[in-house]
Parts: sequence; structure tokens; C-alpha cells
Amino acid sequence: MTSLSPERIVPWAAARSIFGASDAMNGFSRKSPELVPELFSGGRIAIGRKGLVFKDRSLLRAIETGFSMPEFFPLIKHPFSAFNAIVTLKKISRCYGRHSLRETDLVVLLRAGLEALAVFANHHPMVRDLFSGFPEELVVFGVKGSSPLGWLRRSSEGDFSAGSSDLGKKPSVSLFFSSLDVAFDAVKHGIDPFGAPATGEVEIRGKVHLMDIIGYVSRMTLREVPMPKK
Repeated sequence: MTSLSPERIVPWAAARSIFGASDAMNGFSRKSPELVPELFSGGRIAIGRKGLVFKDRSLLRAIETGFSMPEFFPLIKHPFSAFNAIVTLKKISRCYGRHSLRETDLVVLLRAGLEALAVFANHHPMVRDLFSGFPEELVVFGVKGSSPLGWLRRSSEGDFSAGSSDLGKKPSVSLFFSSLDVAFDAVKHGIDPFGAPATGEVEIRGKVHLMDIIGYVSRMTLREVPMPKK
């Protein structure tokens, strides 16, 4: 895992959340490109393999407002790739405003959030220390009555990764929401760490203390990493 300067943690978390959403969408429709991000020098981030490059601040503004100009020369050099990336970004944005609660949209939003959380867990100095006592863990998330919809994993080397497909392995801790409605609200706005378990909105099984830390980092990520306003 490469080191990341503190000022780039939030932009990189935003870029990885876009990738996670696009990867989850690709699992349902192969027509959607995976928007693999890449960090460049000079405070620049590529979204997708070609054509779409933003300044860090411009990327965050694009997410918050729905518009920000990417760099001109990559755009005109690879217009078709850039266009496909922009179309996918619009599809991702629409998932945040769905009025019909679809499990596929929840998977997209959950994966986006877990990718951003993984960046904080990997690169934020204070957060990394919180997980020092939890080597090689698997955390899964889902809706009660369904199979897991997303996971967060810490490797034996201490690096976090996220995914959407069922790994078929026993988790260290799992969190299941009581309904799609509760899950959507939690992914977009967070959950009450004390009230939600007490009222049955969430059910936690396994290492509760680990999930407490995950919840803390999740709330930090929600505060600092923008998402489309819908």
C-alpha cells in the first residue's frame, strides 16, 4: 500500500467511492465501465482509464454540485472514453435519489461507502491505529433475510479492501439492516450507534467492538467525503 498525503485522503476516498459504485453496477450490467481511479502529481486524479482528469478540488465540487470542468487536453484526446465515464457518473448519481427502493441501487451505494471507508482505514493515521488489535478481519453488511450485499476486509498485512460479491467466508462481524428503507437511510446519512440496535433497525453478530470502530470511521467518512445531493 502506497502512502498518501493527508490533504489527498478525502479526494482519493471520493475517487475510490466512484470506482466502487461503478464496479458494483458492472456486476449487474457489463455495459457500465469500471471507473478505476489513478492519482497523479500536482493534485490531480483520473476517473476511468482515459479522458477524465480532475484537480482534487474540482472532483469534490463535481460530486457536490453535479458539475465541474475536467482537464481539457485528456478530454479532447479521448472523447469517447470520457463520454462513457460521464454517463456512468450520471447513473451513479441517480442511485442516490431513487424513490423506489431497489436492492441493486443499495449495493451500489453501499459499495461506494465501503470503498471510501477503506481509504480512511488505510491512510488516516488516527484511524489506522484503531484497528491495530484486529488482524485479518471480514465485516459483512446486508438486509435481514438476504445474503450479504457488501463486505470490508482487513488482510494479514493490515490493508483494507471492499467488495460486493459474497466471499463465502465466515465473517468476524456482520450487520444486517431490518429493511431496504433503513439500509438506504443508513448508507446515505449514517445510523444511530445506540438507538438502531435497540430498536431492531440493525442486528449485529460477532465482534461488536470491531463494528463499533467501523461505525465510528463510517461517520467520519460521511462527514468529510461528499456524495451527490439528491
